[in-house]
Amino acid sequence: MEILRDLILVLIPALLVGAAVYFLLKMHLKSEADRRELEVKTERMKMISPVRLQAYERVVLLLERITPSQLIMRNIQQGMNARELQQALIGNIRQEYDHNLSQQLYISSNAWELVKNAREALISAINTASENLKEDATATDLAQLIFQDELNSEGSTLYKALEYLKKEARELF
Repeated sequence: MEILRDLILVLIPALLVGAAVYFLLKMHLKSEADRRELEVKTERMKMISPVRLQAYERVVLLLERITPSQLIMRNIQQGMNARELQQALIGNIRQEYDHNLSQQLYISSNAWELVKNAREALISAINTASENLKEDATATDLAQLIFQDELNSEGSTLYKALEYLKKEARELF
């Protein structure tokens, strides 16, 4: 009986010490794994953040390049008729958009959706302006109609998309 009592007196403290060591070791290993995971995330963010910021820059540049005033100034040529200018503008919009399609990987889905909507709204506005002209209209007539539409439309989808992108980009800092 005395041996059993001595055995219990030795085993209980040993089990308590063993359990305490086990839990301390487990907590230490978990905190070490969390620290390593945080380091990996931080390193990944150091690599991805510049790429994401560059994507926002490129998409803002895309939207700036497809503003009606920029488009017209880049595409209008002496002797063009309205139909030729319409095709040149729409072709240029599509080319700019296609060139920046991969940027959707780095910006939010909402931002990319706004960019797509701005593109479609602009193409629609150009087509509508072209439909409102006579067959023999000049490129200047179409340009004036597009400029008037741009001046009359407050808060167009293009400018809303630009503001949204700028806001999201600022959140990266």
